[in-house]
Amino acid sequence: MKEITPYRPEIRFSDVDAYGIVHNATYIVYLEQARIHWWRQAMGEGTWDWAKVGVLVAHHSIDYLRPVRLGDELEIQSHIGELGNKSMDVHYELTCGGHPVARAKTVLVCFDHQTKATIPVPEAWREALEALNGE
Repeated sequence: MKEITPYRPEIRFSDVDAYGIVHNATYIVYLEQARIHWWRQAMGEGTWDWAKVGVLVAHHSIDYLRPVRLGDELEIQSHIGELGNKSMDVHYELTCGGHPVARAKTVLVCFDHQTKATIPVPEAWREALEALNGE
C-alpha cells in the first residue's frame, strides 16, 4: 500500500476570526489543498489533464471537534472512501498535536470539460485508487 504524506497548511492571520480561531469557511480551502496534495501523491504528478477530465465538488461535510488557532500545526490526512460509478468520496482527518480537531468528507463527481457532462470514474483512476485501498 502506498504511503501518502499528510498536508500541513500554514495557519495565517487572515484565516482566523475575531475569536482567534480558524474561521469555519477556511476549512473548505484547507480541504481543497489537502485533496490536491493527496491526489498528486496517489495518482502521480502530471498523470491527468484537468482541462479535459476532472472532478466537480458535489458535497462537503465537516464536523468541527476542537478549535484551531493561529500558530497551531494542523495536519490533514486524506483517503478515498466510497468509489461509485461516477463519483468518489474523499475523507479527511484533521489533527493538531495528535488531537482530532475535525473530520470531513467531500463527494467528487467526474466531469468531462469538453463535453460538459458527468462521466464514469476513468479506469486508470479507479485502478490507482483501488490499489491505494489494497483491493
